[in-house]
Amino acid sequence: MRIYRTGTALLVSALAWGIGAAAPAASADPGAVRLVVGFRSGDGLEGSAHRLAAAGLRLKGTQRLAAKLRARTLTVPAGDAARIKARLQADGNVAFVEVSRKFSKLDVTPDDPRFTGQSELGQIHVPAAWETTTGAAGTVVAVVDTGVTPVGDLAGATLPGWDFANNDADPSDDEGHGSEVASVIAARGNNGAGIAGVCWQCRILPVKVLDHKGEGFDDNIADGIVYAADHGAKVINLSLGAPGGASRLLQMATDYARAKGAVVIAAAGNDALPEINYPAGNAGVLAVGGTDAAGNRFVVNVPEAGDVGSNYGASWVDVAAPFCTTAQTRTGGYDTFCGTSASTPLVSGVAALVKSHDPAANLWSVERALTSTAQPLSDNWLRYGEVRADRAVRLPVDHTAPTVGGATPANKTKFRGTVTVSATSVSDNAGGSGVDHASLYADGKFVGADYSAPFSVKYRSGSRNGTVKLQWKVFDRAGNAATYNRNLVADNLAPTLKWKSGPANNKKVRGKVTVKASASDAGSGILRVELWINGKLAKSDAKAGYSFVVNTAKYGKKIKVQLRARDKVGNLRSSSTRTWKR
Repeated sequence: MRIYRTGTALLVSALAWGIGAAAPAASADPGAVRLVVGFRSGDGLEGSAHRLAAAGLRLKGTQRLAAKLRARTLTVPAGDAARIKARLQADGNVAFVEVSRKFSKLDVTPDDPRFTGQSELGQIHVPAAWETTTGAAGTVVAVVDTGVTPVGDLAGATLPGWDFANNDADPSDDEGHGSEVASVIAARGNNGAGIAGVCWQCRILPVKVLDHKGEGFDDNIADGIVYAADHGAKVINLSLGAPGGASRLLQMATDYARAKGAVVIAAAGNDALPEINYPAGNAGVLAVGGTDAAGNRFVVNVPEAGDVGSNYGASWVDVAAPFCTTAQTRTGGYDTFCGTSASTPLVSGVAALVKSHDPAANLWSVERALTSTAQPLSDNWLRYGEVRADRAVRLPVDHTAPTVGGATPANKTKFRGTVTVSATSVSDNAGGSGVDHASLYADGKFVGADYSAPFSVKYRSGSRNGTVKLQWKVFDRAGNAATYNRNLVADNLAPTLKWKSGPANNKKVRGKVTVKASASDAGSGILRVELWINGKLAKSDAKAGYSFVVNTAKYGKKIKVQLRARDKVGNLRSSSTRTWKR
């Protein structure tokens, strides 16, 4: 497969990095290795980029990867990859280095009569769901794939997208896979022609990340996921995958999309094995397996190829849908489309129907609609079951806010420095989705969040003085929120303190002497004034008109005396130290 390069050929400095050949890796060189370099901060990325450039290593990748995921790519000769990776990992600003793997479309070309004539939409009750909704133009589903060609039943169904495989604004499909995926989701229905997609009034955001061979690297896929989330997609379809370990970059992209409220749905793979396929196996991704017409896990034996069918595993495969469906090709024809690549857009289409029926349904609500209404399957090869579109769209969405009954400390409590603020009497009994987290704001600015009861966050006042307007926002998993306001008073000013009378510095003393002090505090008030002698607390007075009698005979020839005033929240003011002589 060709490796797309966005800039000048990479130069590797053998002198600086102690590696072999310094010739640039050709873009199609099968011996080249593509590395993903993640950085701890944006500033660290720039600094490291300059240092690496001085060593002959030029970081590449889009500004989106750099800005949103703090990652760049690097293509190096395979023989030098391990040493370069080790050197990169030694950079304190580098968070991780991993090999960018090739990902492929996950479909299967059928050659058996059982692939034809399936009523896959009826199997998952899509027509019954259409009684409730056939979708909405405001619901956007991103097809992160080989691109989409908007012909036939997809005419008018797509939005402007992007091609990350060729770095241009034309995400047309030069392979065919992405168009078939898109047609399963949103082929225009009830138009007297062709087929009907699951969510036929929804719109498709075409994001091309796989090339004309149906292959692409995970940095392009991560770029595509971020792009989809930034451009309003609330369902992201990934009918692609690769075996092996989880990609940190794809996990970061998934987390980014979920934070934007997008449901990420991916194909489990077609090897008929329990081996985890990624990104389906990433945390936060809804993994989709494939079923046959009877609702069992799809598997067939292909001569000279062995078993072909859905991957499985109740620990990571979440839901399922038919392995084969009818789809529109990129030329406007129709074909039987098989694989978990076909199962996944069926599920994405149902997710889009849920979102269309209730646009306020958040990420959790959509996922819950898919998983809690799924039909359990007999052999326990997946976590929830085969999706049921009618039950999913009719599942009530929780629109009732949780309750929060109070907060501590008490209203107008005075404090200094850092205070722990807690939300009390928090529940979500009426709505039923359960409390997700509580966020604390100070004067409208986010302070922090707690995801488990009791909900507490530390507020650091720094040098601030005066009223702090605090607000708790308590969210349930369905996205509903309740607020509770609480005002506290920050006091970070030390009291004023003066010597009123007493022996001056370096004066000779004998017998008993009297020391008087004045102290005031406009914030919380004076707690006490203390007299310290030779570094030890000798006496304290909590009553204004602060006075101390000192028997100097108890001390040595030199007596060091200091006054200290403390306010009621712990601020301290110390006087200069006077030395008395006996």
